[in-house]
Amino acid sequence: MSSFSTGKNALSISDRSGLAFPYNEMVTEWNGSRVHYTEFESKHPQLLARTHRGDRTALQFARPDRVEPPVSILLTDNALQAGPTDSEIITVALPGHGYKVGDVVKIDGAESFFPTYPQVSHLEDDDINIAAGHKVTAVTPNTFDFNPNDQITAFLIANCIPGTTTVYLDMDGVLTEYYQAIATYANSVGLLPFGKDWYDLTPAIEFQSIQQGAIDFANLGKRAEADALVDLVISKNGSWAVLSTGPTYNAVKIAWINARYTGARAPASMDFATNLDKGPFGGANKILIDDRTTFIDQFEAAGGKGFKYWESGGILNFGGRNMSITKVST
Repeated sequence: MSSFSTGKNALSISDRSGLAFPYNEMVTEWNGSRVHYTEFESKHPQLLARTHRGDRTALQFARPDRVEPPVSILLTDNALQAGPTDSEIITVALPGHGYKVGDVVKIDGAESFFPTYPQVSHLEDDDINIAAGHKVTAVTPNTFDFNPNDQITAFLIANCIPGTTTVYLDMDGVLTEYYQAIATYANSVGLLPFGKDWYDLTPAIEFQSIQQGAIDFANLGKRAEADALVDLVISKNGSWAVLSTGPTYNAVKIAWINARYTGARAPASMDFATNLDKGPFGGANKILIDDRTTFIDQFEAAGGKGFKYWESGGILNFGGRNMSITKVST
């Protein structure tokens, strides 16, 4: 088999200039042209441009970011304080809590340690440990406040059918300063020892104070939150009604309501339960907002729905050995 000659004595004609050059000095350009090495031209870079691909930003083993789950913070055994007297506020001691007004926090494991009487200032543990949590109403660097009654709005929205539902508001302790007047009188005449507050009231002291004329129903003070509560019920249900106990002071209570709630705020009706039993007024599409657990139980046993209204009888620490708090939302 033959092979090519080395061409050391040969000439080659350039495809570019047409001149003759030694064969061994010729080179091949990118387009196949045979030229002398002094004539060689590389391929223009624009003819070698590569297709541009977007910058690589995605990671092959990426894991999407997540919302960190709420972290529960342990509270001291007596971190909760009910007070001051005649307020609806509970103060929580938690140094460096970092909460702000409007945050919603959920408390677990609270034990109220309240006496069974007076019922107005008695909170059930479920009122504190409610799943929906409570909205922070005030803060200091080491404490924050919430109102156990802050679930009334959600309760009304869930249960009111405007034009159909009757929402009863109790008078004594919900609209009026009944219990404050009782405690003040009992202290003044020695029925309640000096320095004692609502938590030391008993049914005997309460009824003895009433028999001695402790309560001037006609001039009984209106609770600071009463008008806001009436307005809230009207906004969610369109109307409200009074359900108080009677019959001893019926006429005086009617006069008290008529003097303070007129026009758009006037109640649709006023009813009075006899024998300290509000059960007969319960039933379908009936709601009772009351400060006494007994009345709520009677009303619900008859088919109605009740909301236990709370106000503080004074400073009292309470809590639980496994009590914790979790931020639910902002």
